[in-house]
Amino acid sequence: MKYKYINKYIFLMLALLMIFGGYMQYSVWKSTDNLKKEEINKTKNYARKIITYIKHVIPHDLVKSLDENPSLRKELNGILQAFMTDKYKYIFMLDRKNNKYYRFLLDGSKNSPEEYHSIFFPKSTMYNSVYQNKTIQIVKQKDSIENVWVSVLAPVVYDGKTEALLVLDLSKDYGAYLESFNSPLKNLIVMMQIFLAISVLVLMILFYRYYKFRKHILVDDKTTAYTKIYLEEYFNKNDLSNYHIVMIDIDEFRTVNAKYGYEVGDVVLKEFVTCIKNAIYNYEEDFICRIGGGEFLVVLPSKKAKLDEFVKSLFLRLKEKRYFVKNELIQISISMSAINIPKDTNNLNRVLRVLDEKLLEIKSKGKGDYGIIGTEAKNDIKYRDIDYIRELLENQSLLCYYQPIFDTKSKEIIKYETLVRLYDAEEKKVLKPNLFLDVIRGTSQYIKMSKLVFKDVFATLQKYPDIELSVNLHLDDLYNKDMITMINQVLSTHKEYASRLTFEILEDKEIFDYVKVTDMFENLKIFGSKIAIDDFGSGYANYSYLIKLNVDIIKIDGNIIRELKNYPHKTKEVIKSIKKLADSLGYEVVAEFVSDEIIYNHMLELDIKYSQGFHLGEPKPISEYLD
Repeated sequence: MKYKYINKYIFLMLALLMIFGGYMQYSVWKSTDNLKKEEINKTKNYARKIITYIKHVIPHDLVKSLDENPSLRKELNGILQAFMTDKYKYIFMLDRKNNKYYRFLLDGSKNSPEEYHSIFFPKSTMYNSVYQNKTIQIVKQKDSIENVWVSVLAPVVYDGKTEALLVLDLSKDYGAYLESFNSPLKNLIVMMQIFLAISVLVLMILFYRYYKFRKHILVDDKTTAYTKIYLEEYFNKNDLSNYHIVMIDIDEFRTVNAKYGYEVGDVVLKEFVTCIKNAIYNYEEDFICRIGGGEFLVVLPSKKAKLDEFVKSLFLRLKEKRYFVKNELIQISISMSAINIPKDTNNLNRVLRVLDEKLLEIKSKGKGDYGIIGTEAKNDIKYRDIDYIRELLENQSLLCYYQPIFDTKSKEIIKYETLVRLYDAEEKKVLKPNLFLDVIRGTSQYIKMSKLVFKDVFATLQKYPDIELSVNLHLDDLYNKDMITMINQVLSTHKEYASRLTFEILEDKEIFDYVKVTDMFENLKIFGSKIAIDDFGSGYANYSYLIKLNVDIIKIDGNIIRELKNYPHKTKEVIKSIKKLADSLGYEVVAEFVSDEIIYNHMLELDIKYSQGFHLGEPKPISEYLD
């Protein structure tokens, strides 16, 4: 069940319980009322039986017979006494003298019965109605009648004429007994209703506090912008691909806090958000989120906003904005990245990662600028999701391509460099490492990928015993115990692999423990393998590597080789110096990115022994070169 529906279900359940409680209360009341009606109906039948008996004893002339025969009155009074039970307070018979007043004919009371022909003053007109209509009626007595709950008035009819009324008074005690018959269930229902009422009250308090808490986590207190939690919840309910997202970062905002104080910084942030709100008030469904100290997101519906126009306008507005706080005039610099989110994109974190990368690119070029990512970024968004890369690795969607390294003069292949690829079966596309390596670098997925690469390398060495391979070895691989143990175990078991294997160390991470790395390299060289410095000329400590590490090969970075087309003279001098240094140290030299005939001819001219690049051979499955 989704979290957003929980509150509705709680209230629905409470409402159903309250309805059920009301229904139970109604049922108990109805049951008690039916019980009372049943007892009254029994009393009616009781009255009919008494009248039948009296009419059997006195078949006609009731009043005259009672007037003339005192012993008969005594006998019938005794009969009425016999009919008296605990439920009855009184049983007596009346007649109406001259249609004016009622008097006693019979009285079944055991203690102090009324005298014959004593006057009776009824407190209800129902007596007259029964007398006239000749039908049994019920009179609910008022509290003024001592201990009488209801009276059953039954006409005694002879030859179509009412001669008397038989009155049976049900006692209040019996009525109370009937009321209390369902009292345990009534008490239970009352307790349940009290519990439900308290529950509703408690829930209202909790929901109020929850509302305050939700407001706190969804809205930033300092700026009134929404938070990242709101952003995530919003796109759980809305289609991400229907929106543009703009990421805005205040460059070096910490300096504002450091120079002017946090109080001033908060004022600047609040005015900054207000400025953004003023820029977007024409759009619907748009909002601002604060996702970091000075980092914000603006979300716009793609159908109602032209991204390039909006970003340009907003950038100029924010760039020109000045903040006057506590007699200080503050100017800030901003960098922005924006994306026109491609269709079928449903992962917010992927989009934010791409925006982050674009923002870092802008900042690396000097800050204070903006960049827009177009709809063609769909695959970039997908491939920057570490979960997606993890899925590809788990599905064994890794490929190893091999690019030949040539003897420059003879164009003879001397070895192959192993290059990793991933295969996107959905897009039927082979992914180059620039699309996914940065995403998984430094994670367990990178080690998983490296193990798969080495597994393929060792299998290739076994399948083709006459070839040599080189394979990239990142410092993350070197520092991973399981990785090095696996390599050492294979090389110690298959020593014939080592002499045909070159490990290329990547320079995108600085070495801090040269002793440890040197020991690892020496161990690999003991097996018979070679060590190469990859992308020489672009990394952290090129010449330190040459001094502190015992290597065999230098691979000149492709960015240097490319410059032969733009700055041929200077580039040649740089390459000559690298070759001279390598020759003096006894290292072999490989030129990377030999992409055309012009660069290849330069390599011949510079006497670079080995060359590698698309002009000579593209990365392919090894079978396309050897089978």
